[in-house]
Amino acid sequence: MVSSLICDSDVVYTVHIEAKPDHLLRLARLKDPVGAVAEMIWNALDAEAHNIEVVVDANDLDGVEYVSVSDDGHGMPNGACAGYFGGLGGSWKMAAKVSPDLKRGLHGRGGQGRLRAFALGEQVRWVTVARSADGRAERTTIDGTVDRPADFEISAPEYVGSPPGTRVEASVPADFVNRLMHDDTARQLASVFAPFLAANPDVNITFQGTRLDPATVWAGMTECEIPSPGSMEYPPPTLRVIEWHEDVGRVLALCDASGVVLDEVSPGIRAPGYHFTAYLLWDGFVDRRGDLPLAELDDLGGLLETARETLRAHFRRRDHERRARLIQEWKREDVYPYPREPRQPAEAVERQVFDEVATTIARRLPKAQQSRKTTLRLLKEVITHDPAGLYPVLEELFRLPQSEQEELKRLLQRTSLADVIKATGQVAARLDFVAVLKMLVFEPSVSRTLKERAELHKILEPETWVFGDAYALMVSDRSLDAVLSRHLAALGRPAGEPVTPVRREDGRQGIVDLTLGRAHRSGTGREHLVVELKAPKVRIGQAEVGQIKSYAQAVANDAQFRDARVSWDFWVVSTEMEDIVRRDATAPNRPTGCIAEWEGGIRIWARTWSEIIDDCEDRLHFYRERLNHDPATEHALEYLRRTHGDVVVGLVPVQVAPPG
Repeated sequence: MVSSLICDSDVVYTVHIEAKPDHLLRLARLKDPVGAVAEMIWNALDAEAHNIEVVVDANDLDGVEYVSVSDDGHGMPNGACAGYFGGLGGSWKMAAKVSPDLKRGLHGRGGQGRLRAFALGEQVRWVTVARSADGRAERTTIDGTVDRPADFEISAPEYVGSPPGTRVEASVPADFVNRLMHDDTARQLASVFAPFLAANPDVNITFQGTRLDPATVWAGMTECEIPSPGSMEYPPPTLRVIEWHEDVGRVLALCDASGVVLDEVSPGIRAPGYHFTAYLLWDGFVDRRGDLPLAELDDLGGLLETARETLRAHFRRRDHERRARLIQEWKREDVYPYPREPRQPAEAVERQVFDEVATTIARRLPKAQQSRKTTLRLLKEVITHDPAGLYPVLEELFRLPQSEQEELKRLLQRTSLADVIKATGQVAARLDFVAVLKMLVFEPSVSRTLKERAELHKILEPETWVFGDAYALMVSDRSLDAVLSRHLAALGRPAGEPVTPVRREDGRQGIVDLTLGRAHRSGTGREHLVVELKAPKVRIGQAEVGQIKSYAQAVANDAQFRDARVSWDFWVVSTEMEDIVRRDATAPNRPTGCIAEWEGGIRIWARTWSEIIDDCEDRLHFYRERLNHDPATEHALEYLRRTHGDVVVGLVPVQVAPPG
């Protein structure tokens, strides 16, 4: 509604917005003065201003008394002011989309922007100069007050010799306006207008006499093109990421191609230690302006997710670069606790963990070089010897803020460091042991003198994985009576119950080299494996087969062993076998190596070390490729001496050629 008043012979028009005052004040966002200044600047840019000046006058106590935003844009013609200030919504900018001359993308389209001025002061005046229809410059004054937010008084035009432009003057500010005096206000404004200023270098925006130049406050800018969402009507979107030296608040701004911010959404990513603003520039947003508040829910959601994934990839790359720079710096300072490159896969995993953790807490490390060196050394020792206790140590040492605590928890819980280091070391050790086993059974200078019980048996006793995954040692170098006791215990029979001695068919007791057990692959029952080892120089013949069959016969004949839940495999193992045994081991009606199958789930096998080693290498092939670990002979010897030094004294020469 528009009414006219006569005052001092000048015509003053009062325009009234048909809306409740409390609703208008909610739209004003009185507690966000920085956002209000940004809105006034956007209005100036929509009016094709090239120079915009923001001035905040303060009293002696640093309290704001007056705020002004001046521009050299087109101004507002007197005849258009009633339409600009008298309605709510339905802005002319919605239909225009771009400015008339410079074709800038338009920011304001909601018809509510002038209400934001009330966040700068309880009394607001717009003084605007524009060209009238006859080309003369006319000045108009518009006044509004926060206690009557629905009413604006518009003066009659006054012809002047001033250039076009608009000045917004706000006085009688509320306490919230003092936020404009904070040191980070200029940085916040720079982050809002960064993409526009980067695309329009001829535009000058000053705040308190200082030009907003994003390049002076950003740490870097990266741009990348992302795929268009379905329609090819518009050029592909561009994601512009600006990193700041200080926190300005994270947003993913949705902009037109020229950098005009149309809406903002959450970035939705983790990037600890980085201050950034992301701008998704795409002209397709212009026609969807009304849908942007719900962009997550409609077909634009896929575009936003693509932008977020691109952001994640960007910061993963940045994180890798930052960590690499830090580590190189520590090496130059001689504070990095690893003096040489890793020699084993477990060392490589440990160092990777150290690098990730140490660079995450880098800002918390002592400034003094010697103290930093000591702290990094302590961190290394914890990771090496007690990785599971790493997080409590970090928490106690550094008193990390919540954000860094969460990042470390995410890193440490991604998988158990203790398990990773242990598993990697275990795989590397197994690869080394396969090389050891090849040398022991195939290298003539070693295999000729290798003793079955005193050496080969003792070396294999802790390496039962060689015979199959998940096997656990039940009995080593013990009688069949001991095998029975462990068998019954595995089935849950109480300890101490009397058992009948187990005898072979000839009445002898029988000493079994290795008895292994594991849960059945089906999840019910158990599998037992009895292994009879022979020295490499012994060929498996009828006598050796007879021995392993006698053990199987003792189990088959003794009712104490019978249980439908248990299967038994009996292996005799050596480097070679006689032809008569090989014929049985390669019979077409049985698995390769199986020489007999009896009722009760009993199978008897003759196996060569080459077959067993091939099986091991097949199981470890994936890990060998991933770890890039191919142990040389010297590694095998080192492992053998380190792990079985008490057994191999005098067995292994100083130099042994690798088996061909």
